[in-house]
Amino acid sequence: MLDTLRTVDTIDADRDENDIPGLALLRRYLAEHAPQTRRAYLADWKRWVHWCRTNNRTPLPADPVDIALYLVHAHDEHGASQATLQRWASTIATSHAANGHPDPTSQPPVPDLLRWMRRAKPRPRYRGSRWLTDLELTRVLAHTREEAWPDLVIHRRDRLIMLLTRATGDGPDEVLGLRAGQLQLDGDKVILLREDQTPLALADPLPAADWATCLPCSLAMWRQVLDLADDSTAALRDALEDSDRSTPRSHLHHALAPAPRPENWLLRRVRRGGTVTSDRMASGAIRTLLRTHATAVGVDTEGLTAFALRPHP
Repeated sequence: MLDTLRTVDTIDADRDENDIPGLALLRRYLAEHAPQTRRAYLADWKRWVHWCRTNNRTPLPADPVDIALYLVHAHDEHGASQATLQRWASTIATSHAANGHPDPTSQPPVPDLLRWMRRAKPRPRYRGSRWLTDLELTRVLAHTREEAWPDLVIHRRDRLIMLLTRATGDGPDEVLGLRAGQLQLDGDKVILLREDQTPLALADPLPAADWATCLPCSLAMWRQVLDLADDSTAALRDALEDSDRSTPRSHLHHALAPAPRPENWLLRRVRRGGTVTSDRMASGAIRTLLRTHATAVGVDTEGLTAFALRPHP
Protein backbone atom coordinates (compact mmCIF):
# COMPACT_ATOMS: atom_id res chain seq x y z
CA MET A 1 0.00 0.00 0.00
CA LEU A 2 1.51 3.26 -1.13
CA ASP A 3 1.28 7.03 -0.83
CA THR A 4 -1.00 7.20 2.22
CA LEU A 5 0.49 10.48 3.40
CA ARG A 6 1.20 12.30 0.17
CA THR A 7 0.80 16.04 0.48
CA VAL A 8 -2.47 17.65 -0.48
CA ASP A 9 -0.77 19.82 -3.10
CA THR A 10 0.51 16.70 -4.89
CA ILE A 11 -2.89 15.04 -4.68
CA ASP A 12 -4.62 18.15 -6.07
CA ALA A 13 -2.24 18.17 -9.01
CA ASP A 14 -3.13 14.58 -9.87
CA ARG A 15 -6.84 14.98 -10.48
CA ASP A 16 -9.55 17.54 -11.14
CA GLU A 17 -11.70 18.18 -8.05
CA ASN A 18 -14.82 17.41 -10.10
CA ASP A 19 -13.58 13.83 -10.32
CA ILE A 20 -13.31 13.37 -6.54
CA PRO A 21 -16.43 11.52 -5.33
CA GLY A 22 -18.40 13.18 -2.57
CA LEU A 23 -16.33 16.39 -2.54
CA ALA A 24 -19.02 18.78 -3.78
CA LEU A 25 -21.60 17.71 -1.18
CA LEU A 26 -18.95 17.68 1.55
CA ARG A 27 -17.98 21.24 0.65
CA ARG A 28 -21.64 22.30 0.82
CA TYR A 29 -22.10 20.44 4.12
CA LEU A 30 -19.16 22.35 5.62
CA ALA A 31 -20.27 25.76 4.35
CA GLU A 32 -21.08 27.09 7.83
CA HIS A 33 -17.85 25.83 9.40
CA ALA A 34 -14.77 27.94 10.05
CA PRO A 35 -12.43 28.26 7.03
CA GLN A 36 -9.65 26.35 8.79
CA THR A 37 -12.01 23.49 9.59
CA ARG A 38 -13.27 23.34 6.00
CA ARG A 39 -9.76 23.26 4.56
CA ALA A 40 -8.70 20.48 6.91
CA TYR A 41 -11.73 18.27 6.20
CA LEU A 42 -11.46 18.74 2.44
CA ALA A 43 -7.73 17.98 2.46
CA ASP A 44 -8.27 14.85 4.54
CA TRP A 45 -11.03 13.66 2.21
CA LYS A 46 -8.83 14.12 -0.88
CA ARG A 47 -6.09 12.15 0.84
CA TRP A 48 -8.50 9.27 1.56
CA VAL A 49 -9.83 9.22 -2.02
CA HIS A 50 -6.29 9.22 -3.41
CA TRP A 51 -5.30 6.31 -1.15
CA CYS A 52 -8.37 4.33 -2.22
CA ARG A 53 -7.64 4.83 -5.90
CA THR A 54 -3.97 3.98 -5.46
CA ASN A 55 -4.91 0.76 -3.66
CA ASN A 56 -8.00 -0.14 -5.73
CA ARG A 57 -10.51 0.54 -2.93
CA THR A 58 -13.90 2.28 -2.98
CA PRO A 59 -13.87 5.63 -1.13
CA LEU A 60 -17.64 6.24 -1.02
CA PRO A 61 -19.41 4.37 0.43
CA ALA A 62 -16.37 2.96 2.19
CA ASP A 63 -15.82 -0.50 3.59
CA PRO A 64 -14.91 -0.30 7.32
CA VAL A 65 -12.16 -2.87 6.73
CA ASP A 66 -10.57 -0.58 4.14
CA ILE A 67 -10.69 2.33 6.59
CA ALA A 68 -8.96 0.19 9.20
CA LEU A 69 -6.26 -0.76 6.69
CA TYR A 70 -5.79 2.91 5.81
CA LEU A 71 -5.35 3.93 9.44
CA VAL A 72 -3.12 1.00 10.36
CA HIS A 73 -0.86 1.64 7.37
CA ALA A 74 -0.53 5.32 8.29
CA HIS A 75 0.17 4.40 11.91
CA ASP A 76 2.69 1.60 11.29
CA GLU A 77 4.48 2.81 8.18
CA HIS A 78 4.38 6.59 8.57
CA GLY A 79 4.09 7.09 12.34
CA ALA A 80 0.85 9.09 12.11
CA SER A 81 -0.28 10.21 15.56
CA GLN A 82 -3.43 8.99 17.25
CA ALA A 83 -4.91 12.51 16.99
CA THR A 84 -4.27 12.59 13.24
CA LEU A 85 -5.85 9.18 12.72
CA GLN A 86 -8.88 10.17 14.80
CA ARG A 87 -9.28 13.29 12.67
CA TRP A 88 -9.03 11.30 9.42
CA ALA A 89 -11.72 8.90 10.66
CA SER A 90 -13.89 11.88 11.61
CA THR A 91 -13.49 13.32 8.11
CA ILE A 92 -14.57 10.04 6.50
CA ALA A 93 -17.62 9.87 8.77
CA THR A 94 -18.54 13.50 8.01
CA SER A 95 -18.26 13.02 4.25
CA HIS A 96 -20.48 9.95 4.38
CA ALA A 97 -23.09 11.91 6.33
CA ALA A 98 -22.89 14.77 3.81
CA ASN A 99 -23.46 12.33 0.97
CA GLY A 100 -26.33 10.45 2.61
CA HIS A 101 -24.45 7.29 3.59
CA PRO A 102 -24.20 5.55 7.00
CA ASP A 103 -21.08 6.21 9.07
CA PRO A 104 -18.62 3.38 8.29
CA THR A 105 -16.29 4.41 11.11
CA SER A 106 -18.89 3.32 13.67
CA GLN A 107 -18.76 -0.27 12.38
CA PRO A 108 -16.19 -2.95 13.28
CA PRO A 109 -13.26 -3.02 13.22
CA VAL A 110 -12.76 0.79 13.19
CA PRO A 111 -13.99 1.69 16.73
CA ASP A 112 -11.90 -1.05 18.37
CA LEU A 113 -8.87 -0.03 16.32
CA LEU A 114 -9.13 3.62 17.37
CA ARG A 115 -9.54 2.63 21.02
CA TRP A 116 -6.47 0.42 20.80
CA MET A 117 -4.44 3.23 19.24
CA ARG A 118 -5.45 5.62 22.01
CA ARG A 119 -4.32 3.15 24.65
CA ALA A 120 -1.13 2.22 22.80
CA LYS A 121 -0.03 5.83 22.33
CA PRO A 122 3.18 6.37 24.34
CA ARG A 123 2.87 9.19 26.84
CA PRO A 124 5.60 10.79 28.93
CA ARG A 125 5.62 10.05 32.63
CA TYR A 126 6.04 12.84 35.13
CA ARG A 127 7.86 12.22 38.37
CA GLY A 128 5.98 13.18 41.48
CA SER A 129 2.53 13.25 39.87
CA ARG A 130 0.04 10.43 40.14
CA TRP A 131 -2.81 9.95 37.70
CA LEU A 132 -6.28 11.13 38.70
CA THR A 133 -8.72 8.32 37.90
CA ASP A 134 -11.91 8.99 35.96
CA LEU A 135 -13.96 8.33 39.10
CA GLU A 136 -11.84 10.77 41.12
CA LEU A 137 -12.07 13.41 38.40
CA THR A 138 -15.86 13.01 38.29
CA ARG A 139 -15.98 13.57 42.06
CA VAL A 140 -13.73 16.63 41.77
CA LEU A 141 -15.87 18.09 38.99
CA ALA A 142 -18.98 17.58 41.13
CA HIS A 143 -17.62 20.26 43.46
CA THR A 144 -17.93 22.79 40.61
CA ARG A 145 -21.68 22.20 40.14
CA GLU A 146 -22.61 25.00 42.54
CA GLU A 147 -24.09 27.80 40.43
CA ALA A 148 -24.49 30.45 43.14
CA TRP A 149 -22.98 33.89 42.58
CA PRO A 150 -20.04 34.63 42.70
CA ASP A 151 -18.60 31.10 43.10
CA LEU A 152 -20.08 30.01 39.78
CA VAL A 153 -17.55 32.16 37.90
CA ILE A 154 -14.57 30.30 39.33
CA HIS A 155 -16.39 26.96 39.16
CA ARG A 156 -17.15 27.32 35.46
CA ARG A 157 -13.58 28.31 34.67
CA ASP A 158 -12.04 25.53 36.76
CA ARG A 159 -14.33 22.88 35.28
CA LEU A 160 -13.32 23.85 31.75
CA ILE A 161 -9.63 23.84 32.70
CA MET A 162 -9.81 20.32 34.14
CA LEU A 163 -11.77 18.87 31.23
CA LEU A 164 -9.57 20.60 28.65
CA THR A 165 -6.40 19.29 30.28
CA ARG A 166 -7.83 15.78 30.28
CA ALA A 167 -8.98 16.04 26.65
CA THR A 168 -5.81 17.56 25.18
CA GLY A 169 -3.17 15.91 27.36
CA ASP A 170 -1.36 19.25 27.38
CA GLY A 171 0.62 20.75 30.24
CA PRO A 172 -0.32 23.91 32.18
CA ASP A 173 1.47 26.35 29.88
CA GLU A 174 -0.25 25.02 26.76
CA VAL A 175 -3.72 24.93 28.34
CA LEU A 176 -3.49 28.35 29.99
CA GLY A 177 -1.94 29.83 26.85
CA LEU A 178 -5.10 29.30 24.78
CA ARG A 179 -6.87 32.31 23.33
CA ALA A 180 -10.64 32.77 23.30
CA GLY A 181 -10.86 32.21 19.55
CA GLN A 182 -8.98 28.92 19.56
CA LEU A 183 -11.89 26.78 20.76
CA GLN A 184 -15.03 26.36 18.69
CA LEU A 185 -18.07 24.11 18.83
CA ASP A 186 -19.00 21.89 15.91
CA GLY A 187 -22.13 20.06 16.96
CA ASP A 188 -21.16 17.93 19.94
CA LYS A 189 -17.42 18.34 19.38
CA VAL A 190 -15.00 20.97 20.66
CA ILE A 191 -12.57 21.99 17.89
CA LEU A 192 -9.11 23.17 18.93
CA LEU A 193 -7.42 25.57 16.50
CA ARG A 194 -3.67 26.08 16.65
CA GLU A 195 -1.50 28.09 14.31
CA ASP A 196 0.02 26.05 11.47
CA GLN A 197 -1.81 22.91 12.65
CA THR A 198 -4.90 21.14 11.38
CA PRO A 199 -7.98 21.74 13.58
CA LEU A 200 -8.34 18.99 16.16
CA ALA A 201 -11.69 17.59 17.31
CA LEU A 202 -11.29 16.85 21.01
CA ALA A 203 -12.74 13.59 22.27
CA ASP A 204 -14.96 13.75 25.35
CA PRO A 205 -12.61 13.15 28.31
CA LEU A 206 -15.34 11.56 30.45
CA PRO A 207 -18.74 9.94 29.87
CA ALA A 208 -20.86 13.10 29.67
CA ALA A 209 -23.82 12.15 31.88
CA ASP A 210 -24.82 15.81 32.12
CA TRP A 211 -23.39 19.33 31.78
CA ALA A 212 -20.97 18.98 34.72
CA THR A 213 -18.79 16.40 32.93
CA CYS A 214 -19.44 17.58 29.36
CA LEU A 215 -16.65 19.47 27.60
CA PRO A 216 -18.90 21.29 25.07
CA CYS A 217 -21.30 22.36 27.86
CA SER A 218 -18.39 23.59 29.98
CA LEU A 219 -16.99 25.63 27.10
CA ALA A 220 -20.40 27.18 26.38
CA MET A 221 -20.95 28.08 30.05
CA TRP A 222 -17.51 29.67 30.47
CA ARG A 223 -17.85 31.59 27.21
CA GLN A 224 -21.14 32.98 28.52
CA VAL A 225 -19.20 34.33 31.50
CA LEU A 226 -16.46 35.82 29.32
CA ASP A 227 -18.82 37.45 26.84
CA LEU A 228 -20.76 39.12 29.66
CA ALA A 229 -17.62 40.04 31.62
CA ASP A 230 -16.09 41.71 28.58
CA ASP A 231 -19.04 44.12 28.66
CA SER A 232 -18.82 44.76 32.42
CA THR A 233 -18.79 42.98 35.76
CA ALA A 234 -22.19 44.55 36.44
CA ALA A 235 -23.63 42.94 33.31
CA LEU A 236 -22.19 39.60 34.37
CA ARG A 237 -23.60 39.90 37.87
CA ASP A 238 -27.03 41.03 36.67
CA ALA A 239 -27.27 38.05 34.33
CA LEU A 240 -26.01 35.35 36.67
CA GLU A 241 -26.77 36.56 40.20
CA ASP A 242 -30.54 36.06 39.83
CA SER A 243 -31.59 33.60 42.52
CA ASP A 244 -34.50 32.43 40.34
CA ARG A 245 -32.15 31.35 37.56
CA SER A 246 -32.29 27.57 37.46
CA THR A 247 -29.26 25.31 37.41
CA PRO A 248 -29.08 23.22 34.21
CA ARG A 249 -30.66 19.79 34.63
CA SER A 250 -29.16 18.10 31.60
CA HIS A 251 -27.00 19.16 28.64
CA LEU A 252 -27.02 22.66 27.23
CA HIS A 253 -27.61 23.39 23.56
CA HIS A 254 -24.16 22.98 22.01
CA ALA A 255 -23.95 26.22 20.04
CA LEU A 256 -21.37 28.98 20.29
CA ALA A 257 -21.03 32.30 18.47
CA PRO A 258 -17.54 33.42 17.41
CA ALA A 259 -15.60 34.98 20.29
CA PRO A 260 -16.10 38.78 20.24
CA ARG A 261 -12.42 39.23 21.20
CA PRO A 262 -10.67 36.09 19.92
CA GLU A 263 -7.22 37.38 20.83
CA ASN A 264 -8.01 37.59 24.57
CA TRP A 265 -6.91 34.88 26.97
CA LEU A 266 -9.49 32.13 27.29
CA LEU A 267 -8.69 31.21 30.91
CA ARG A 268 -8.21 34.25 33.13
CA ARG A 269 -7.65 35.27 36.70
CA VAL A 270 -10.84 35.88 38.69
CA ARG A 271 -10.94 38.22 41.70
CA ARG A 272 -13.10 37.77 44.75
CA GLY A 273 -16.59 38.95 44.00
CA GLY A 274 -16.63 37.42 40.52
CA THR A 275 -14.60 40.01 38.62
CA VAL A 276 -12.95 38.43 35.59
CA THR A 277 -9.65 40.13 34.78
CA SER A 278 -7.91 40.25 31.42
CA ASP A 279 -4.81 38.55 32.89
CA ARG A 280 -3.56 35.09 31.99
CA MET A 281 -3.50 32.63 34.88
CA ALA A 282 -0.15 31.58 36.34
CA SER A 283 1.09 28.10 35.42
CA GLY A 284 0.87 26.91 39.03
CA ALA A 285 -2.83 27.79 39.21
CA ILE A 286 -4.00 24.45 37.80
CA ARG A 287 -2.25 22.51 40.57
CA THR A 288 -3.76 24.84 43.17
CA LEU A 289 -7.33 24.67 41.89
CA LEU A 290 -7.17 20.90 41.44
CA ARG A 291 -6.02 20.37 45.02
CA THR A 292 -8.64 22.82 46.32
CA HIS A 293 -11.55 20.99 44.67
CA ALA A 294 -10.08 17.56 45.51
CA THR A 295 -9.76 18.46 49.20
CA ALA A 296 -13.38 19.65 49.28
CA VAL A 297 -14.70 16.25 48.14
CA GLY A 298 -12.24 14.08 50.06
CA VAL A 299 -10.02 12.97 47.16
CA ASP A 300 -6.45 12.20 48.23
CA THR A 301 -4.23 15.14 47.18
CA GLU A 302 -0.90 13.36 47.64
CA GLY A 303 0.97 13.47 44.35
CA LEU A 304 -1.65 15.67 42.69
CA THR A 305 -0.15 18.18 40.26
CA ALA A 306 -1.51 19.65 37.06
CA PHE A 307 -0.15 16.60 35.22
CA ALA A 308 -2.50 14.35 37.22
CA LEU A 309 -5.26 15.57 34.93
CA ARG A 310 -3.65 14.13 31.81
CA PRO A 311 -5.20 11.06 30.15
CA HIS A 312 -4.20 7.66 31.45
CA PRO A 313 -0.61 6.86 30.41
